[in-house]
Amino acid sequence: MRALNGFGRLVLGTLLAGVLVAALLLPAAVGIGSATNAVADAVDNAQADPLDGQVPLRTTITDSTGATVATLWKQNRVWVPLASISDYLQKAVVAMEDRRFYAHTGVDWKGTVRALLRNSQTSGTQGGSTLTQQYVKNYLYLVNAKTEAEKADAIATTPIRKLREAKLALQLEQTHTKAEVLEGYLNLVAFGPSQYGAEAASEWFFGTSADKLSLAQAALLAGMVNNPPKYNPLDESHVEDSRTRRNLVLDVMASTGAVSKEAADEAKQQDLGLNPQRIPNGCVNADNSAVNGYFCQYVLDYLRNAGFDNDTVASSGWTVKATMDPKVTESAKAAATQQVDPTKAETTRIANTVAVVGKGEPRKVLALVANRPYGLDTSQGQTVQRLPTTFAPLGSGSTFKIFTAAAAMADGYGTNYVMQTPAQVSSPLAPGRVFKNATQYPDSMTLAQALATSPNTGFINLEGDVGLQKVADMSVALGLKGYSLDAGDVDPSFAGAGTDYAAQVVAQKIVSFTLGVSPVSPLELSNVGATLASDGKWCPPTPVDTITDRDDKLVTWTAAACEQAVPAELARTLAVAMEGDFTGNGTAATAAKGAGWNWTAAGKTGTTQEYRSSAFLGFTPEMSASVVLWDSEPRPQGICKDPIRTCSTDEALNGNGVGGGGVPAVTWMNTMKPLKDGQPNTFFAPASPQYITGSANTQVPDVRRKNIDDAKAQLTAAGFKVEVATRQNGGAAQNIVLDQSAFPTAAPGATIIITVSAG
Repeated sequence: MRALNGFGRLVLGTLLAGVLVAALLLPAAVGIGSATNAVADAVDNAQADPLDGQVPLRTTITDSTGATVATLWKQNRVWVPLASISDYLQKAVVAMEDRRFYAHTGVDWKGTVRALLRNSQTSGTQGGSTLTQQYVKNYLYLVNAKTEAEKADAIATTPIRKLREAKLALQLEQTHTKAEVLEGYLNLVAFGPSQYGAEAASEWFFGTSADKLSLAQAALLAGMVNNPPKYNPLDESHVEDSRTRRNLVLDVMASTGAVSKEAADEAKQQDLGLNPQRIPNGCVNADNSAVNGYFCQYVLDYLRNAGFDNDTVASSGWTVKATMDPKVTESAKAAATQQVDPTKAETTRIANTVAVVGKGEPRKVLALVANRPYGLDTSQGQTVQRLPTTFAPLGSGSTFKIFTAAAAMADGYGTNYVMQTPAQVSSPLAPGRVFKNATQYPDSMTLAQALATSPNTGFINLEGDVGLQKVADMSVALGLKGYSLDAGDVDPSFAGAGTDYAAQVVAQKIVSFTLGVSPVSPLELSNVGATLASDGKWCPPTPVDTITDRDDKLVTWTAAACEQAVPAELARTLAVAMEGDFTGNGTAATAAKGAGWNWTAAGKTGTTQEYRSSAFLGFTPEMSASVVLWDSEPRPQGICKDPIRTCSTDEALNGNGVGGGGVPAVTWMNTMKPLKDGQPNTFFAPASPQYITGSANTQVPDVRRKNIDDAKAQLTAAGFKVEVATRQNGGAAQNIVLDQSAFPTAAPGATIIITVSAG
């Protein structure tokens, strides 16, 4: 069109005007040269643009009480019925945009022909669209168009596109009432930059709902439709533009009789009536995102894994009711921050994360917090790392001894199994490497005592007896499902390994796996406790309770099925054994006493070798929580105590490092105690004798004071191997057993050394 001279444009415009009625009302086969064929094609293509798509609406994420956590939108829009939109706004929009709206049947023939003629005679374009045509154009652009090319096509200012809109407008008004068209228009169009529909715009600019707009406010909104950026009253450079436009709308309303001149003049004297209530978009910008942002982000991650990408969520008009418990979240956040202030220079690198999970099924995530606020302002210690949910790279220390204990119990060991705990040991899987205890221990102790006091050497030996494969598999079964992912997703140093992480633990002979050197998700670690508290049943942790769509119907999704990870009796017995961590010389006993903890709970502390991370996993009969503390920045350093701070490895190893019984255990106590205050004590199900004593093939007969032949026969019959040592001057007759290397339990098939008297 621009290539034609003025006379050519006039001729073509006259031709288009002449065939307009035929093109719209007759079959597409009508042809009057190439121009008419183009018109016919456009009209025919209009049949492929049904106006029945889902209008993008904003989605709201709430906590478990229904309070808003965040809103998400591609187009900030809330659909409301026409009755919930101010009559002033309805009249203002009709007066300014289409005063013949109630008279035409979708197309204003005079206006459309006039616009076609004028556009054909000039290089610019002129309107002439009815409200119905504008609705069609906006619908094609805002709803149907998905790509940039489709969007450009939807708003192309050509006569052919105008005819296409006209055809669709005629069709629309054959199936919809004027009220339905007006309702659609007022809910669809942009009233301000990124603000769509009357309800969202009323909220954004005036802090009110669309049904409560005053005349002056309605006129201001109606004026903005023509050019939202230019007439945006929140833009200081356009305040006067918006005021002038509002007053023009009021004058037009008065001239058409929509309002009296007196009412219009009075409204023109008012200020703009602004009371902005900007609706934040997304997790980072949400109110209280510093606390709730981690949970919000996990909801989006969870929904994406369930098949709902972020664009779908932000356009669906859903209400996503999360499982986040505000009371638990508040308690966890206060505890995490109290122990590690992220605004202090000496602790800015340190993350103190808390993940709390309920028991049973569905397995509801109750809180995900960190001492570091969620956000983009690093000067305030903020971060958008997914601290409570992704893999903390430095490990959680001896909390992993739970997996070795559970694997041993599944193999027949009982919690009364007596393990040897020498000062140092080596493992057949790592020849030449020596593992030491962090402090002094007795030469032997039961498995239950070892869970409470955490000797490294005993668990290295136990892992060797049971087998690394079984220990790694048990970690996955009880809740560390991330280890089923590609090894490189867990630890980048294993990228390209071609197997999952658990397989690499075995293939690489990571003997220190039982000492918790592997990256770990705080959320998954918390769910391990929930599995044990739920009679050994693992369930996928879920942050979403329900999803309700725009029509108040429930949206469903597929989640992993719960699995019986270990027998219920095993889980119960292990939980009871882990109660010892809170009492006596248990590694969390000092923290429990300091907090005044008086309720039943099971737990396990953990500390990595150079004090760069530490952890505590604890669970009550109702819920489980993990606390993982680590240096969350690149090139991690040690973490020292009194006061907590980043420090050198040498300083940490010199008795100053933070262990799992320190900050992590105290954080756990301070999280859980406010939730238990005033509540009666509850208890775990009783331990099972089977898993206390262990299976028959772990029971070592007492052969002391017996004849060597009888002793060997009895031990062999019990499934053990026998070696004999002699001792001179044993104070007994020759060939009488003076001592035995293991009693009352040993690994199935173990070698028992009996010491006999030489006479």
